[in-house]
Amino acid sequence: MSQTIGWNSFVDTQAEAEHRRLRLLQESFDPFSFRQLENLGVRPGSRCLEVGAGAGSVARRMAELAGPDNVVATDLSLAFLGSLTDLGVTVLRHDVTTDDAPGEFDVIHTRFVLEHLPEREAVIKRLSSWLKPGGWLLIEIGTPLPELSSHPATRRTMAALTRVMADRVGTAPEWARTLPVPLEEAGLVDCAAEGQVLPARGGQPLAGWLKNTTKLVEEHALATGLVTREVLDEAYATYENTSFVDYSWMTVGARGRRG
Repeated sequence: MSQTIGWNSFVDTQAEAEHRRLRLLQESFDPFSFRQLENLGVRPGSRCLEVGAGAGSVARRMAELAGPDNVVATDLSLAFLGSLTDLGVTVLRHDVTTDDAPGEFDVIHTRFVLEHLPEREAVIKRLSSWLKPGGWLLIEIGTPLPELSSHPATRRTMAALTRVMADRVGTAPEWARTLPVPLEEAGLVDCAAEGQVLPARGGQPLAGWLKNTTKLVEEHALATGLVTREVLDEAYATYENTSFVDYSWMTVGARGRRG
C-alpha cells in the first residue's frame, strides 16, 4: 500500500499558478456556496468561521452578510488572504486537526478540505464543538465522477487524478456520497445534504479548474503509469475546446445544527 503524503505536498501555496487555480475554483463553486450560506440565515452579527479560506471569496461573502468583525478565516497558508485583513476579517494560520478553537460560532463553513484529511470524522466533531447552541456546520465536499465523463481522454485523466488523490494524498474521493450521515454521527441535528453537478464547458472556469488541478498530480500520474503523456495532452486540449461539455464533478453540500 502506498504511503500518503498530503495534498499540500502537490501544491505550491505561494505560487501565482495556485492563485489562478483557486480563482477558477471560486468562479465555479461560489454561487452554490453563497446560496447555502444565505439559506442558513447568515445576517449582521452572526459569528462566522471559514476553515480553509483559500483565496478568500467565501469569507468575503460572510463579511458582507455578517460584518467583517464577525468573521474569522483560517488556512495553513495565508498567501492569498491579505485583502481579507484589509477588510477587517480576522485571518489566522490554523490547523483544524490540532489547534484550539478560534472562538464560538453561529456558522462554520469549509469547502474541499475535509475529504483530504484522514481524520475527517474527528474534525467534524471538533468543528461541531466550536458551534454555539443552535449554530450550523456547513461542509462542501467534492467527488469526481470519471465514469460519467463524455470524452475518453478526460475520462482516463480524471480516473488517474482520482487514483493519485486516494493513494498518495489520502483523499477519500467517494466520501461525499455518504453525507449527511457523518454529521448525524457527530451529534448534529436537522442534518441534510444536496448535490450539484455543473457542466464543464471547454474554455470556461470549471474546465480550467479541472485541467489545472490535474496538472498538480500529472508528474506522479505519469511516473506510475496511470496515464500517458499523449492522453494528458489530449485531455488538456479538450478542456480548452469550446464545443466540449462534461458532467464529471459533483459537489455535495451538507449541513447540521448543534442542538
